[in-house]
Amino acid sequence: MGFLYRYSYMEGHKHKTLPFNPGKKGIAVLAFLAIGVISAGILFFSIVSNHAVVRYTEEGESDWSKGRQLSLHQKPSPPKKTKSIEKSLARDDTLYSILIDKHISPGEISDLLRASEGIHNLGKIKPGNTLKLEINTVDSTIRCLKYEIDKDHVLVVERTANGFSAKKETIQYDIKVSAKSGVISSSLFDAVLNAGLASLVALDLSDIFMWDIDFDADIRQGDLFKILLEQKYRDGNCVEDGKILCAEFVNQGKSYPAVLFEDEDGHVDYYDPEGKSLRKKFLKSPLRYKYISSRYSKRRLHPILKIYRPHLGIDYAAPIGTPVTAVGDGKVVFTGWKGGYGRFIKIKHNGSYNTTYGHLSRFANGIKQRGYVKQGQVIGYVGSTGLSTGPHLDFRLIKNGRFVNPLTCNLPSASPVKKRYMEDFKRVKKKMLSRLEELDTDIAAYGG
Repeated sequence: MGFLYRYSYMEGHKHKTLPFNPGKKGIAVLAFLAIGVISAGILFFSIVSNHAVVRYTEEGESDWSKGRQLSLHQKPSPPKKTKSIEKSLARDDTLYSILIDKHISPGEISDLLRASEGIHNLGKIKPGNTLKLEINTVDSTIRCLKYEIDKDHVLVVERTANGFSAKKETIQYDIKVSAKSGVISSSLFDAVLNAGLASLVALDLSDIFMWDIDFDADIRQGDLFKILLEQKYRDGNCVEDGKILCAEFVNQGKSYPAVLFEDEDGHVDYYDPEGKSLRKKFLKSPLRYKYISSRYSKRRLHPILKIYRPHLGIDYAAPIGTPVTAVGDGKVVFTGWKGGYGRFIKIKHNGSYNTTYGHLSRFANGIKQRGYVKQGQVIGYVGSTGLSTGPHLDFRLIKNGRFVNPLTCNLPSASPVKKRYMEDFKRVKKKMLSRLEELDTDIAAYGG
């Protein structure tokens, strides 16, 4: 019967032997060979697969394209996950409290402080400044810290193989020129805000035209402005309004244009279309006042003496302590008490002009006789000394030895554009004013 394949098993106490069919021998051999080939293929594929394991960064990008592979015996590192945080600092914030709240260890914080101390002290962060963090959420460590020191600089602290590395970088801005306009309905401040500009632009406008327009008394509803100004952009957002390049202010129907021009000598000023400086030798008024309580007059009833006498100046009513400024550069020729004027200052500006300031409560620090003052410098403070019925400033302008009306006198201007730069100025003026003219349609939309 040939070879027997005996397969025994227990069935109670009996043994059974199964005969082997020699006709099925070839099929069995082929089955074993197939199993061997499949096993070998699986083993080979496993080796190759383990050798070419692809690692992924925390952003989910494959490192395969960079050819970085793990060996068969190297375990893939766990994926890093980064959390980005941006915070505008509050008054009570400290770097330590912020990082502890993000589960950063005290040792890690100490390392950050040491790395940056030679560049900027992170122990003294300012409210309102911006702090940006990149944190590895797997092990709660800092990958990068950015702190805006000021509007032009940022501190950058990054993790390296050797610890933290710190540097100070200059913030890069895109400068764009924008045209804006507005009509005054309540105040210049509100009109500027309604035009989408920062409140400081209102101060810039008043500084440009302060020699021609008294912004405390002359502004009327319906007055309008048009300006061309630089704006700083960062990451596509406007972050700051810059200098005004060209402007026009219409006050009570009269137009006052201004063009910023810098010559090759580095002199910068605002000029009218003829090249005359908008700056005058004297300011329009010496203080911010509530109202004019008494005007220039050849015959006025004195409120205390009850007699008619000339009042050859302007009385500006203002609270006690309001700063009083010199209207122009000059030399102080008198400080002290002067009869009915009370505390009094007299300034000589040149061979033609003098100004006086009466009823002061006190003099500013450093103001003394024979000392020199600059235009806009605080020289004293409003009071009610001498013959006075209430707090105000008595201001007078003397020209060639005679009192003149400060509100109507044509005051001398500063130096005009130099002749050798006039053609350059004309080119700048034409370009700037043409841009302003394009805003006429916008002004009409306001009903101005």
